[in-house]
Amino acid sequence: MSLRSEIVHLEELVCRACEGDKEAQRQLPARFESLRREAETLIKHQQELITLYEIARELASMVNLEDILDLILTRALALVKAERGFIVLADEPASQESFRIAVARQFSLEEVDDGEARLSRSLIGRVMGSRQAIVTTNAQEDPRFQSSVSIVNYRIRSVMAVPLIYERELLGAIYLDTRITERLFTQEDLALLQALGNQAAIALHMAQLYRNLEQRNLELQQALAELRATQDELIRSERLSAVGRLASGIIHDFKTPMTTIKGYAAFLGRDDLPPAQRKQFAQTVMNAVDILVDMAQEILDFVQGGGPLQMEPVPLDAFVQEVVDFLKEDFSERHITIHTQLDYRGVVSLDKGKMRRVLVNIAGNARDALNGQPGSFTIISRRQDDQVLLELIDDGPGIPPEILPNLFQPFVTYGKAHGTGLGLAISKKIVEDHGGTIAVMTGLPKGAGFVITLPLP
Repeated sequence: MSLRSEIVHLEELVCRACEGDKEAQRQLPARFESLRREAETLIKHQQELITLYEIARELASMVNLEDILDLILTRALALVKAERGFIVLADEPASQESFRIAVARQFSLEEVDDGEARLSRSLIGRVMGSRQAIVTTNAQEDPRFQSSVSIVNYRIRSVMAVPLIYERELLGAIYLDTRITERLFTQEDLALLQALGNQAAIALHMAQLYRNLEQRNLELQQALAELRATQDELIRSERLSAVGRLASGIIHDFKTPMTTIKGYAAFLGRDDLPPAQRKQFAQTVMNAVDILVDMAQEILDFVQGGGPLQMEPVPLDAFVQEVVDFLKEDFSERHITIHTQLDYRGVVSLDKGKMRRVLVNIAGNARDALNGQPGSFTIISRRQDDQVLLELIDDGPGIPPEILPNLFQPFVTYGKAHGTGLGLAISKKIVEDHGGTIAVMTGLPKGAGFVITLPLP
């Protein structure tokens, strides 16, 4: 069951429990525990994505083949908690029988001797020949490896191996195993190793290009032609890096709704919680899940050029209060006070999910700019002719003047330790799609402020 479905079902149970349904009351603790486990799983996957992004960033800064191989194997062992491992590189022309061991961990010199059948050459040959990953939790009894001398002699229990392929070119393979007493690999471990393998193949391809470039420059003195080829590859690498920064920004922004879900899930487990408050907390959790879905869709819309708005009449005071409720717990923990001054409380025409994302983006920037210091965040609404103005103001350090001209461009950040600067770029696009404008406020004594202008219906 998905997290959203779990939340919907939990809300139904809460409602039934509030009405005195004994069966629903009996099921609630187990449902709360299930929700907690789902949240923990999402947080675990989030951390894995962050780790993969960090590895990609490290690899993007390296060009030496030996350094890249060493980093890939070190990170692979840590990522899936393997005991031993090695990386093989395919000889030219590549085949399942022609490869060399490039780097190894926890193997003796005898075990990594290419002349000996001690590294399960048949397994590596199978992976490179089929170009398919392999995982087994019991290599001793797996019929695919009965002919492997090393698996029997060295009491290998669990094995994973993935090919390294870049645009149909077989570069090599990563092999990891554990002994009888160590942990068993899972399909999730294999998925992580494959994701790392994709990044490794790109890095290896780039490193090999760089090495070939040096050699050809020395031998043929064709520096200009080789430089152009390298520039093309670096452009591709930069595009991949941009995608990585985009993924990092999404992961960072996911933390706030996940924190809300986890915090309110803990409250919902209390027996002394009044039914009305329990129902309110369940609704807040559902809103947080909606925001996670909206965030993912908005990123897709930004990359693909935007999507259609789902406009509806929305009371502005209720809309602002939903945003405040969503931010309240996170801001309270950071000693940030939220104030509202709603001189206009009437109806506006909005895509509620998209415009909520705008306010959350700006509030998140204010929170990050305060950097752990106590402060305040104020939302003001007022009418001006046939428009409504929303002013969002914090009392942080303000925006550096040098980035003001490019503030709404993608990947521009200020006062933040994380993120890629997509928030304001997305916010600007959403506001303009509504027929409105967004601008930085001037003349503030301190802090930063944004004014959003939207047409009234």
